[in-house]
Order: sequence, then C-alpha cells, then structure tokens
Amino acid sequence: MKYVVVYFTRTNTCRRVAKKISDRLPCEVIQITDNMNWKGVFGFIKAGYYSSTNKKVGIKILGNLDAINEYIVVAPLWAGGLAPATRTLLKTLPVEKVHLVVTSIGNHVKNRLGYKSVSDITKNKRNEDQVIDSLVNSLVNIKA
Repeated sequence: MKYVVVYFTRTNTCRRVAKKISDRLPCEVIQITDNMNWKGVFGFIKAGYYSSTNKKVGIKILGNLDAINEYIVVAPLWAGGLAPATRTLLKTLPVEKVHLVVTSIGNHVKNRLGYKSVSDITKNKRNEDQVIDSLVNSLVNIKA
C-alpha cells in the first residue's frame, strides 16, 4: 500500500503531526499552500470567517499525488470547519481513500461521512502521540 501524508498548516501544528506520521509509516510528506495571509490576530479572525462561511481559496500542492493508494490528510479545524485549503484539496481526492487527521484546540470535525478513517487530535486532551500511534498501527496492520 502506498501512502502519502498531505497537510496544510497555519501554526506548524499540522506540519509536526504530518512529520510524526511519515516518520512512523514511512511515507512522503506533501504540503499544500494557499495565497492567503493567516498570520497574527487578523489572520486568525479571517481564518475563522473563511472556514465558517465556506469561503473558497486556491491551493498549490507542493508535490505529486499520482499513483497513491491512500491519503493521510492532516488538517486544522478552524471555527468548527476544516481550513479552506484542506476543503479545496479534499474536493480533488477520492474521499473513500482518505484518512483524515484533524487538529484542534478541543473540538471535532462534524462531517465524518465517507472517509476511510477520521482521527481527532485535540490540544486540551494532549492526545497527539496516542492518536498518531493508533492511526499508524491500524495502517501497518492493514499492510501486513
């Protein structure tokens, strides 16, 4: 099984999670970016607005997603919804081949339908390593 970890990040939390997953699996890590400035207080407010109103953004995929069997998409939860760049990416992927890993302060993604799996890393539970271990172990057992 060929996996790839794809992530979008504003604060580098998703980058850290993606790296931990790829180190354990092992597989390639690919970042997606958009042309938005999400920095600082105004960026934080704008991020919540874009997420909660389903605003669209263009993305750039910094790698090749061809010939992949399953995708591990690491995404932040902003104002109860996935970051706009992640939503744009997910529209291009077969959702039934996506293992979605969502990072947040304490909430969970509501729309969980169709994904191969959904894992929630919540800062207030301090469950990052536990969730990553569980996901990777499930994928390694499938490969064996």
